[in-house]
Amino acid sequence: MLRSFLALAPLLLLTVTAARAQTPLPAAPEPVQLVATYQLRFQPDSTNPASARTERLFLEMGKSFSRFESEGKRLSDSLTAGMGDAIKNSSPSDMQDQIQRVMDKISAGPRTGFRHVIYKATAGRAVWFVGRIGTATYRYEEPVGFLTWTIAAATATIGGYACQRATTTFGGRQWEAWFTREVPVSDGPYKFGGLPGLIVKVSDARQHYVYELLSLRKPSAERLLTFPVKTTAASKAAYLSAAADFNRDPMGRINASAPAGAKIILANPEQSQQTMRERARKNNNPLELK
Repeated sequence: MLRSFLALAPLLLLTVTAARAQTPLPAAPEPVQLVATYQLRFQPDSTNPASARTERLFLEMGKSFSRFESEGKRLSDSLTAGMGDAIKNSSPSDMQDQIQRVMDKISAGPRTGFRHVIYKATAGRAVWFVGRIGTATYRYEEPVGFLTWTIAAATATIGGYACQRATTTFGGRQWEAWFTREVPVSDGPYKFGGLPGLIVKVSDARQHYVYELLSLRKPSAERLLTFPVKTTAASKAAYLSAAADFNRDPMGRINASAPAGAKIILANPEQSQQTMRERARKNNNPLELK
């Protein structure tokens, strides 16, 4: 358990602000100063308790912003980036093989239901959701004050930290969080933050989504936080609508936006489409219900 990080305070402690205009995107890369690893237990199919799964996710915190992503997404991004040059330099016939190799490696790695990334800026308490639909990457910003916390007197020791209880309503769910003032970092998993300390545990009332802190440490090697350059700004409603449209015909949408010679040809397209639709149907219990 990390306690020596206190020398870094209050570099990550957010301050409450009144109103703000659209927050400027983080421009310059900066070193990661703290890494919080969370375990998420979640039930993707609300009708089937047996669908419950666990994933590991990482919250990397720098001086002015943080990044939250799943272990599975990090691995798939690494594999895709490593094969990028090979795919670019391949002939159309070889390109299909390169794409298939990457897909096979991703399939063999940790499964993830979370391919988005959450960024939080310390200045202005900005929160950005960055997600990919097909071959395009979009971002939307949550409005200021989208989380309103009620801090209670209740306390408990969780993960070795003295914690205090707080509650909020978000995404159509009631949430209970336990945060610790021992870690003066106003951050937490997913979009949760804005409390006077790091969130150690947060869960919805039905226990369909439960984040718990596994570890907190300084990075073992130098790693930079960067905000993606090529993202298209969108409203939250527009992003969700586009994502739903993609899920109805994923392969059609991918190939419609793919460059010539890079279209994916499946051995059994009808079966693959049906598998994708069935997977989307079973993922009927998103973290944000509205």
